Amino acid sequence: MSRGAAASYTVETLRRIDSPDELATRWRQLPQIAQEFTQSVDWTLVAAERLYGADALRVVQARSGDDIVALAPLGVTNGGGVERLEILGATTLFEPCGFGYRDDDALAALCRSVIGLGRPLVLQRIEADGALLKTFKRAARGRGQLLEFKASGSPFVPITSNWEEYLQSLSSRRRQDYRRARRNLEKAGSVNVQILKPGPDTVESTMAEAMRVEAASWKGRGGSALLTNSRLSGFFLQLAQRLARQGQLRVCFLRLEGVPIAMQIGVVHAGRWWVLKIGYDERWAEHSPGIQLMWDALHAAFEERLSSFEMLGSAEPWLSIWTRQERAYRTLAFYPYNGRGMVALGADIMRAFAQRLRARNQARQAAAGRE
Repeated sequence: MSRGAAASYTVETLRRIDSPDELATRWRQLPQIAQEFTQSVDWTLVAAERLYGADALRVVQARSGDDIVALAPLGVTNGGGVERLEILGATTLFEPCGFGYRDDDALAALCRSVIGLGRPLVLQRIEADGALLKTFKRAARGRGQLLEFKASGSPFVPITSNWEEYLQSLSSRRRQDYRRARRNLEKAGSVNVQILKPGPDTVESTMAEAMRVEAASWKGRGGSALLTNSRLSGFFLQLAQRLARQGQLRVCFLRLEGVPIAMQIGVVHAGRWWVLKIGYDERWAEHSPGIQLMWDALHAAFEERLSSFEMLGSAEPWLSIWTRQERAYRTLAFYPYNGRGMVALGADIMRAFAQRLRARNQARQAAAGRE
């Protein structure tokens, strides 16, 4: 653990987490960690343990006395042979990220300290109009090259009415499509929807069943399913175990004749339902089982009288069935004015050039094939 001073705060960088329960209690006091699930204590601690090797953590926290007043949960990642810092889990999980902080002064001190580490850094999918983006940009001025990119947004449904009123706000065609799909599926057998809250004794078997459903699709063939990725499955299983102990986990199934054909893994955190994973058995794709189950999970969120249904992931066109609202994010890439920063900047420029060249060649080949 290294220490330094920033303004009136004591700043420390943790290379390992020796007392996670003690830190969790302190971190939970920060508003962003308490409200945003993908910045929560559970998400961060499991990512630190499951996704990073020895000596890869760089968790920067600012203290005022005994209180932790700001937190940047960072880790070292190696992309293209060049080391960078990232918010824990950002590259692997690709979900919205951020820092935790008590107030603007603490955030400013934290940003200065992170920049003072002298390492290339990527802040991926941070809030587009949030304090972190503005504060980091101010702190980085004159300290290195800072690039800003638009990042994919994540859709959400604000829950401000009852279920029936919400349904009436959607197009009649969307409602009819859902009812038609359910009727057609019922012709194939008995249909049952389960919204489960697994406890510690059932979480492993429930998660195993959900992962089998997810693998019965293109995700299984492409190697992106949890069952085919031990790193991801280890992360989500450990996360589910923590959430199950707290009563926050939600695992949903759409069953046909008792056999699951669609699944959804979610969590209720800070009065919001967060969708973590979805999947379906593609043998039943003509009935859109994943879309059907999304309707049922959303209905459950309304029944729990939550404040929103957070779909996470990216704003894919099919999600516009339920909402056109989305959280907006930006990505910052910082390259300090030192050897590490310039090497990383050069590597990223070359990679971007190579990607554009490949895309141009693919477009030319496609055009030639149409002639």
